[in-house]
Amino acid sequence: MKKNLAEISKELNLQSGWEGLPELIFVTDQAAQPFPENIIENLQQGSMVIFRDYDHENRVELALALRYICKAKNIQFVVAGDLTLALMVDADGLHLPEYMMSEASSIKRDYPELFISVSCHDKTNFEDLPANAINAVLLAPIFPTKSHPETIEAPELTIGPQKLKVICREVALPVYALGGVNDRTAEKLVGTGVAGVAAIRGF
Repeated sequence: MKKNLAEISKELNLQSGWEGLPELIFVTDQAAQPFPENIIENLQQGSMVIFRDYDHENRVELALALRYICKAKNIQFVVAGDLTLALMVDADGLHLPEYMMSEASSIKRDYPELFISVSCHDKTNFEDLPANAINAVLLAPIFPTKSHPETIEAPELTIGPQKLKVICREVALPVYALGGVNDRTAEKLVGTGVAGVAAIRGF
């Protein structure tokens, strides 16, 4: 029987040796998933939500509402790119876009309890990652995705499972595969060493 995304994520996490970390991460995006609460209601306990939606007109109210649902379901809630909002809603962590990566060390020093994840891409210099301040890396795009329209026309612009495997081996941090990940493509990640998967449209 075909496995769903949660089942594949669990298998990947067990293989990776990063047990105890979230297996599956939902990244919110109002354009792609206008009803994030419906996705969250179906997530398993121990999953993670990264609240992005930078331009949402009611971002604070939406963050508070989704944080409430996550807390009730024992799902970690992480705010992207806004430490003030993360602290305001008592989030479990902060997700930093690549351009904010240099802030990880100072944020971790001031708020050691926060789970800090960062976005990375193919051109990232992984040696620059402040490993002692980062809890997880979201690496994208692994597969062609609408979030990076150029990859639809040119799949060679994606990272792909083989390069992902090399990066996971070289980076001493848990890596999550993001970009075009769904219950079909996630099967191709078996054996890469990823700690799990992150998705927007894949649910």
